[in-house]
Amino acid sequence: MRASPRPPAAQPARARPATAEPPPRPAAVQLRARRSTRLIIIGVLCACLGGLAMAWAWSGTQESRTVVLMAKAVARGDLVESTDLTTTTIGRASGVAVVPAAELPGLVGQFARVDLPAGSLVGPDSVGARVVPAGSAHVGLRLAAGRLPSGPLPAGAFVSLVAVPAPMDAERGPGAQFEAVVVSTPTVTSDGGSWLLDVQVEQGSAAAVAALAASDRISVIRKADG
Repeated sequence: MRASPRPPAAQPARARPATAEPPPRPAAVQLRARRSTRLIIIGVLCACLGGLAMAWAWSGTQESRTVVLMAKAVARGDLVESTDLTTTTIGRASGVAVVPAAELPGLVGQFARVDLPAGSLVGPDSVGARVVPAGSAHVGLRLAAGRLPSGPLPAGAFVSLVAVPAPMDAERGPGAQFEAVVVSTPTVTSDGGSWLLDVQVEQGSAAAVAALAASDRISVIRKADG
């Protein structure tokens, strides 16, 4: 009887070579972080934009100024009061004449030389003392209701001052007439019974007009402008 063949002897498994571990990094050696080019560009752009914004803000601060502004409308020839004025801040306005806010107190008590609408900037020549032309005089009138037109009577309007007869005069027709120009718009008195009106007349007629006004013997007629 043949003996069965003996199975080959198992080969011993090959031992895997041990993995070599890297030597430890010395403590004095630091790894350099990898920089992102995109982040560097974004940072540079942000710095540039921030610098431009600061420069623009600084430039705007340097060019801005506080000036006088009309809080209320004032007609030409009227008195300017403190409540008529306010201030505002504007930027660069080349060619625009304005009054610095520091000069506002000096405008109070002066007179408007032009019509000043509310919200308009005040120019250096817009407000000042009343100027009486050579050969003329300004006369103040106190007129009862019905002695002047009920419609608007702005500064610069041409009027005729008509002498009316006194109560005891036998002649009831109109008397002398004087050409005049309205200096300031009429204002009603505190009691509401009469109006105050300043007019400009020839210097030679000023005394006669003042005497008629004192005796309540003047009536005002508005003429066509021009």
